[in-house]
Amino acid sequence: MTMSIILEWLGHCAFRLTGENGPSILVDPFDDSIGLRVAPYDCDVLLVSHEHYDSSARHLVPPGYHLVSAKGTIIARGITFNAIPWWHDEHQGRDFGSILIFQFDLDGFRIAYMSHIGCVPGQWILERLGEIDICFVPIGGILAMGVPGAKALVDQMKPRLVVPMHFKLRHLNFTLGSVTEFIRFMPDKLEVQDWQMELVREDLPQSPTLLLMRHWPGVSP
Repeated sequence: MTMSIILEWLGHCAFRLTGENGPSILVDPFDDSIGLRVAPYDCDVLLVSHEHYDSSARHLVPPGYHLVSAKGTIIARGITFNAIPWWHDEHQGRDFGSILIFQFDLDGFRIAYMSHIGCVPGQWILERLGEIDICFVPIGGILAMGVPGAKALVDQMKPRLVVPMHFKLRHLNFTLGSVTEFIRFMPDKLEVQDWQMELVREDLPQSPTLLLMRHWPGVSP
């Protein structure tokens, strides 16, 4: 049976994933203080990896969702979410505290959302994450991992699809590195001229492939 999900990039580090029969899962919504327009944030499950202002705008999400924002294993809307704590910086959280890495399975896709990690996670975390189909990776540096760390992470995890985040976008009002340097490290690329797309499990690439897409409302990086 063909299995598919819908992926939407709402800007910065905010994504929504929806299974064929639900649920819809929203990760790390921001508000317009970062300079980007805010998308409609409706969802069934809301994942908040940390409480920094560019990732925790839960007040903009219509009520009725199940919130996952604490470490541990939580079952919400029939999905098992593993929320694994790690550092937001290279100094064991002394600079920016900690974040949560989220791992969950949705309609046959094994997904890892790496949040704003500041360094490559320990081996025990990588082993716990397992073989990942879709990995969301910060690449812009400054308050999270930059290109060298992101490349090292991809080399170790070998996810089938790499979705870059936390990098410089037009209208973003704080400084981050661009996606250009990271593109040079990824020989295989999939470019989509939209902010949403359907991903089919059987069509996923076999080797790590960079996914480049627009963000809501149809803006290129």
